[in-house]
This record gives sequence, C-alpha cells and structure tokens, in this order.
Amino acid sequence: MTLASAALLTLPLSGAAFADARPQPTATVRAPQPAATVKAPQPAATVRAPQPTRSNPATPTVTQDQLAKGRDEAGRFALKVSVAPERVRAGDSYDVTIAAKGLRSGTAVVTSPEGKTYRVALSDGKATKTLTVPSKAKPGSQTVTVKIGNKTATASFDVVTPRPQRHHDHDGK
Repeated sequence: MTLASAALLTLPLSGAAFADARPQPTATVRAPQPAATVKAPQPAATVRAPQPTRSNPATPTVTQDQLAKGRDEAGRFALKVSVAPERVRAGDSYDVTIAAKGLRSGTAVVTSPEGKTYRVALSDGKATKTLTVPSKAKPGSQTVTVKIGNKTATASFDVVTPRPQRHHDHDGK
C-alpha cells in the first residue's frame, strides 16, 4: 500500500470527511400556545329539598303504608253540623257546631249563607263557630256549609224578622 492509498483509507475514518464548512440550519422548537378558550354558560344551581333519611330527624321518613293509612283515616270519619238556635232573628248570632267523629284534629271550613268562609280548628273532632245574621237579611230558610277534607255537611236554620224598634215619643205624652 502506498502512502496515497493509506491516506484515502484513513481520511474517511478520521471524521474529516463528515465535516462541512457550511452551517446547517437548526430546528427551532416552540411550545404550543393554548388556544383561546370560551367557557360554556354554567347551569344555574338547583336547590333541592332535603331528602328524608333515618339519620336526619328533621326530615322524618314516611313509608307508603303510612301515607295510605293516613289517607284511609282521613276518609273514615263522620261529619255532622248543627245550628243553634234553629230560628234566628236578623241581626242576631247563632252557633255552628261541628262534630267529626273519628277525626281528632284538622281544620274545618265553614261557609255562611252570605258566602263568607271561616277556618275553624278541630279539637278532639269538635268545633264551634259563632256567626251573625246580617240585620238586613230577609226572612226564610238559610244554609251553612262545612267542609273537612273531601267531606261536606250542611245545616239549615230559619231567619225571622228583626224585633221592631221602639220609638220613644219625646213630646211628653
């Protein structure tokens, strides 16, 4: 081997053949920029009533059987209504007596003959409401209506003419 052939052999192995005098472009790496984000409208907060639980005494647990029993008991009472006295003068008062046998408590709605309504609380299934016949009421039969739950009862009474007013003579005769 000659010296020229030895140089040819060693030149590629020395790395000089790989050297290039021209600068090579370098790669630029950029971090990805976040895209503009548009927030979707958030739904309004939903308020829910507390659910009944065994651990929360403020919200009692009621079973379907208890609900059905309550409905059955509410429907199993006898409603009676009476008016005293049975003859009432216009301008005088009368009592409406309510008896709901089989019902311990609740509210009765009393409707007068004039159409006015009154709420009356029951105590041991009984209540009384005092009403007044208007002084200008016409004589005749009148009816009071009482409603408790889905039951209705009525009582009738007679309105009679008011007492005549006495006129006093002031001229001394």
